[in-house]
Amino acid sequence: MAITTLKRYQNVALLLLVLAGIGQVLFGVLRSRPMIDSGVAESTFLVGDTVPSIVGHLQDGALTLIPLEGDPGTVTVLYAFHSECGFCDDVAPAWASHFSRARQEAPAVQRLAITRDVPGAAAAYAEQFGWQIELLSVVELGETSREQILVSRTPWVFIFDADGVLRYTEHGGELERIEQAVASISAAGLPDRAGAGQ
Repeated sequence: MAITTLKRYQNVALLLLVLAGIGQVLFGVLRSRPMIDSGVAESTFLVGDTVPSIVGHLQDGALTLIPLEGDPGTVTVLYAFHSECGFCDDVAPAWASHFSRARQEAPAVQRLAITRDVPGAAAAYAEQFGWQIELLSVVELGETSREQILVSRTPWVFIFDADGVLRYTEHGGELERIEQAVASISAAGLPDRAGAGQ
């Protein structure tokens, strides 16, 4: 009888250990995913969706509307971040050198760092890492606004063509792929010079 009871406890202990191991694996997997706000996670932008403009507050707090539509070949890149996102802290130094390099190599590309931080906190975060990019805070907009949907996942990057159509989206750590997409989208939107004179 005592042996049966002991085996029963051993089986329960073994089951609990297995469940604890599964729980740790799940915790590790979920922790490695980008930060997603559960309030707006159901609504996301898909490649092909059109966003003609976005609204937000600049660093000085002024409310502004920024068009994502432009001349042929125009590309807009939005970098979604949040100062309390640990994954943003991981990519922030790489973003700093990326922003500096991009200003020199592709100055015609419109680049914005968009966040739900208040303007002052956003500016302090950008300064901490030496970012040279325009900031847009969408903290005071409604949770169902398109701007809030853009910042529901961080660090994340969205690339729009000259018609404001989302052409590419990627994790913020994939900077090489992002720049390849920017170059491709920009080239695809330019008029065909060979056929223009015919």
